[in-house]
Amino acid sequence: MGEKKLHRGTKLNISPESLLFNKRFSDVVLVISVLLPVIIIVVMVLDTSLGLSIGDFNDYIVLCILSGTSVYGFYQYARSRYIWKIEDAFPEFVRDLASSRKVGLTLPKAIQIASKGNYGVLTKEIKEMSKMISWGSSVVDAFSDFAKRLDTPLINKIVSLIIEANRGGGSVADVLDSACRYAREIQFMRKERKSSMTSYVAIIYISSLVFLVIILILAKQFLPMLCGGGVSGLAVITSGTSIVSLHDITLAYFYAAIIQAMGSGFVAGVFEEGRLSAGVKHAFILTLITWLSFKFLIF
Repeated sequence: MGEKKLHRGTKLNISPESLLFNKRFSDVVLVISVLLPVIIIVVMVLDTSLGLSIGDFNDYIVLCILSGTSVYGFYQYARSRYIWKIEDAFPEFVRDLASSRKVGLTLPKAIQIASKGNYGVLTKEIKEMSKMISWGSSVVDAFSDFAKRLDTPLINKIVSLIIEANRGGGSVADVLDSACRYAREIQFMRKERKSSMTSYVAIIYISSLVFLVIILILAKQFLPMLCGGGVSGLAVITSGTSIVSLHDITLAYFYAAIIQAMGSGFVAGVFEEGRLSAGVKHAFILTLITWLSFKFLIF
């Protein structure tokens, strides 16, 4: 009993992988993603009110977008990649448990034997299960803690099946075999979907970059010719009472390109993984390309 308390009380070995599934760390990332744009807005207000001229207003707006999307976007990217590796190795672990059960081993003994194998990023979590069982925890508690730590849809489904089979006293080996086949089919379908959607993501990137090139050509070549090198030329063409400057139209093009880049990024994320949050990293990349293109070629 003392060893259990010691184990629970000294669980301080935090790894980068464990942070990806830590609820508090996820909340911290979300707070940082919101706080960084707020800080940039405060700096912008101070810059404008004090006349420091540290940066341009448009740069501040884009930096707000980039700071918010970069932290959260790449956190989600790292987390999804780690989940993918875990769920890819999980069917092999379930298959080995089924094989051990078929030769007459108990489920706790099968887990302890599996902990000595190599399952990639999943090996550490399996060893943690083996430790819990060796310290007296039940298989149900070990699997429940395992699913709670990782908290992925596939693992939650498979673990719930294993727990119910173990409690029901039926043929656990058959359930493990069925769970292994189910997990493999799910992973196969995901891989097929990802490979088929990669071409669509590439098309979104290409179309977004083509749009950006057209906007840059219009802003750099067509608009100066339309204005005749000044503001008055544009005023005659528009036949308006108020004169719209070349800079104002260029800014309109700039923000149109930024909005298009962000929208394309979110659409790419939906195509890639079926989640809007997966598009945050794409929105960051396309927005950064758009901003740098205007910064060095137009402004």
